[in-house]
Amino acid sequence: MSGGAYRTASELENAGDLRAAAAAYDRAYALDPEDAELAAARAALLDRLAITEHGLVFRYVPAGTFLMGSETGDPDERPVHPVRLGDYWITDAPVSWSAYCALMGWVPPPVGMPEERPENAFGLYDTNKIRLQYCEDATTRAIGWHAHDPRLWGRREGEGPGPERRFGEPPRESDDPWGYDRKPMVSVPWDDAVALGEKLSTSKVRYRLPTEAEWERAARGGLPGRRYPWGDEPPTPERCDFGRFDDFSIRPVREKPPNGYGLYAMAGSVWEWTADRYDAEYYRHSPEADPAGPGTGSERVLRGGSWADCAETVTVSFRMSRPVSTDYRGGGPTWRQTPNIGFRLCRLAR
Repeated sequence: MSGGAYRTASELENAGDLRAAAAAYDRAYALDPEDAELAAARAALLDRLAITEHGLVFRYVPAGTFLMGSETGDPDERPVHPVRLGDYWITDAPVSWSAYCALMGWVPPPVGMPEERPENAFGLYDTNKIRLQYCEDATTRAIGWHAHDPRLWGRREGEGPGPERRFGEPPRESDDPWGYDRKPMVSVPWDDAVALGEKLSTSKVRYRLPTEAEWERAARGGLPGRRYPWGDEPPTPERCDFGRFDDFSIRPVREKPPNGYGLYAMAGSVWEWTADRYDAEYYRHSPEADPAGPGTGSERVLRGGSWADCAETVTVSFRMSRPVSTDYRGGGPTWRQTPNIGFRLCRLAR
């Protein structure tokens, strides 16, 4: 069934039209994902189209049409409907705390603050207490923010070079220097996620949160009608980071396999903000081409489930939403975010 599309894709690739070739490979792969030769050719081309900018890896998602939603999920996932999207790139993993600070020009973690003290610095300082506990690369359990802040560690007089863990020592997988690169940034207000895209955007390239449709197409990895990024098999600890509410920790995102677009943690790990406002009935009247969500609404859509959630939430179609709160930039009260909300960025050529 996929032979004609596969041949077309190969011809386009040989002619140097890589983006059109990727779309053709995607169509062929949707018809026969078990064809090993086809899958390898598609993966190799997607690797060629990946872009590294600003220290972030952006994976390519070809233009095409996919079926969005699920007939077996919650009512707001229905009806299943065709959606046509142009091509775009999306970060291969949720943005880390370290990357966010570097790109925003902030002091790096564990400080994690702008160089100039914002008006509501206390709110950001309070949010960083959560990040200290959940964003460190090797930490396996949050035990209280004091213990996770190396700035509070002292030395006992006459006891050699080892630090004194005055507030208890958080369990860690290694004795490597503390870092904040391998796990997602958490406790992210929607406004902060949007701000990074705006800061990086230029006259030639726009960075922003993905729309809900862009997020779901990316999460599916080219597999039509499947329940999870890897297929229909149920989640396991080897496939994604989920169902660990009692563990109080996030696993490094790249330790689980990527999906068919080379994207990590599209199921579990952290909920991810999208650009869209939430409307439970939106699928019944959304446009077929490039839907951008309803024009009004106080809540924004989150996708993907998290480390603390059950298997039912880590499907590619499950929808959740939360209000968008005033962040520290507005000088108002900071919404106390949770340790399981992050984001990734979409990249589009203007």
